Amino acid sequence: MSETGQPVVSMKAVNVLTAGGWRAAWAWAVILVLALRMGLGAIMGAAWMVVRPSLPVELLTDLSKYDYLPIPTTFPGDAMLSVWVRWDAVHYLNLARVGYFGASEGDSVYYPLYPVAVRFVTWTTGGNYAAGGLLISTLAAVVMFACLYRITEGRYGADSARWTVVALAVYPTAFFLIAPFTEVLFLALTLGAFLAAHARRWQLAGVLGALASLTRGPGILTVAALAWIAWEQWCGDGRPLWLSWAGIRRAMPVAIGLAMPLLGGLAFGWWRRVAGFPPMSGVLNQYSPGVAFTDPVSGLWLAIAQWITIHDLPTTLEVSSTLAFLGLSGAMLANRRWRRVDWLIYMGVNLSVLLSKHAVQASYLQSLARYVLALFPAFIVIGDWLAHRGPQVRFAYLTLSGALLIVLSALYALWWFIG
Repeated sequence: MSETGQPVVSMKAVNVLTAGGWRAAWAWAVILVLALRMGLGAIMGAAWMVVRPSLPVELLTDLSKYDYLPIPTTFPGDAMLSVWVRWDAVHYLNLARVGYFGASEGDSVYYPLYPVAVRFVTWTTGGNYAAGGLLISTLAAVVMFACLYRITEGRYGADSARWTVVALAVYPTAFFLIAPFTEVLFLALTLGAFLAAHARRWQLAGVLGALASLTRGPGILTVAALAWIAWEQWCGDGRPLWLSWAGIRRAMPVAIGLAMPLLGGLAFGWWRRVAGFPPMSGVLNQYSPGVAFTDPVSGLWLAIAQWITIHDLPTTLEVSSTLAFLGLSGAMLANRRWRRVDWLIYMGVNLSVLLSKHAVQASYLQSLARYVLALFPAFIVIGDWLAHRGPQVRFAYLTLSGALLIVLSALYALWWFIG
């Protein structure tokens, strides 16, 4: 029994649950993704159609802001597809279209798996890269929500699992999960790696972790959390001697699984060097708005000081997101029910990296409001907390967060920088 009197299902138990558990996870995943796709698509399309008549025709038909990515510029294609292609989505889709050697050198810092996946499926969309990107994100979102449901169910039960996936689906920047961005594919692969590690399928965990590392750079950090899961399993097995033949046989799949995410991330860096691209740090300084690195504490302080000075929308979103997720990390530390070491490691290493990188000539924590979507343990905490609250609290969360999601998704469609 938990501290709240609710039963807790062990992560070991989640691997032997009947297929009905997965049926519920897939059902919730499909419903939420369809709701997001249709609901937010209608909102973003409507926002664009309201503003569109006041824009010059030459601006509407100018593809230079899309790096000449061929996308619809007339109704209904622009309202249905083009509204999703903003900011970094343009770079990902152009990488899928022309590859690293055909794109700008600045695009060489983007990791390859998402563009490769988009390029692979675009033949099914008649060569439409925007539709291909939306297809990949939609499929990845279904997998991601199903995996998140199962991880939460394995620890806290079905009620908390339902509220966890809902909490993520209505989060104010959740539209990035179904837009042509990498967060959802990265999160789906990372959650799959965690599930496989808990099931002791370490080679599968390694493959998924390597793919996550080829989707986004922080994927390499997941090894720290997976290593703790391996340590817990080793201790639970009575700490068999690694130097014995049985210990070596048991340790080899684990070692391979932990090495593969590291190798995935390093392989991309090695390929860039062999291909003749300059180091990522140099590219970021040249093509990004003065990216610099500092320690996490200084990064947070600089961001807060900047927000006090300018308090515009991007800095407000980024600073509030940082403080919220730091607070959720503190709640995980303080509450034994949520104090899972592997989750805390995952949160800690990712937040440390996010706070260490800042843009000197723009918002210091640029895009952090989007990056926090990958911090899945925080959404499990929110979902479990909502599962034990009354209807008024739940309604307040859904109303406030959902309203912000609607507003921010509409602003994104109108080329406001959100993350």
